[in-house]
Amino acid sequence: MFNRFRNPIIHVHLKGYHFKWLDVTDIYRVGLPTIIMQAIGSIMTFVVNTILLDVSATAVAFFGIYYKLQNFLMMPINGLGQAAIPIVGYNYGDKNYQRVQQTWKVLLPTGAIIALCGTVIFWGFPGQLLQLFSASQEMLTLGIPALKIISVSFVMAAITILCGYFSSGLGNGIINMVGAAIRQLILLVPCLWIFIKISGLSHSWYAFWIAEIIACIYSYCMSHKLLKKITQL
Repeated sequence: MFNRFRNPIIHVHLKGYHFKWLDVTDIYRVGLPTIIMQAIGSIMTFVVNTILLDVSATAVAFFGIYYKLQNFLMMPINGLGQAAIPIVGYNYGDKNYQRVQQTWKVLLPTGAIIALCGTVIFWGFPGQLLQLFSASQEMLTLGIPALKIISVSFVMAAITILCGYFSSGLGNGIINMVGAAIRQLILLVPCLWIFIKISGLSHSWYAFWIAEIIACIYSYCMSHKLLKKITQL
């Protein structure tokens, strides 16, 4: 109604609309990798829980708590990335590449600062965070050092996520999908399993460092390469 009566520029009429497979292809070129990326998180949770169940039921419960806390932290980062997609996309379509570069320069430092604040909170108050879920003493013994270890990788995770959103705004959803696959499945799961077998549960959380570092390097390099390519057109 607002568009019909208050928008002086664009008036939409159904007459003359034609279905175009090319448009559908363009949508799914970005959308399909995002769909797969969303599924990766569920697969990762299932597989990691299966691995941890062989070690300790408390470890499974802890991972569930960590995942909830991590999702809460990543909400503003995901919101930042989703807000960047239309800004990047509209200005890319308008060939306003300077604006695209400005978005890149603002996006990553902002996300890194948010993630760093999360790391500080997880380091400073791990016990209090776990107590929000009525953690037992066994859970605190396992979870406090684990939260501290995992939280070191938050900044790298934020950069990976935001690079993925940025690339999606430029019409490339593959970088987003591959980055998510590396950090949540391809490297995290086997490294976690290997560390548990070699050095036990207490050292297994360093698998997050390996997965996040590699994913961050990949996502940043590929996104920066894509940005340089479009700005040189």
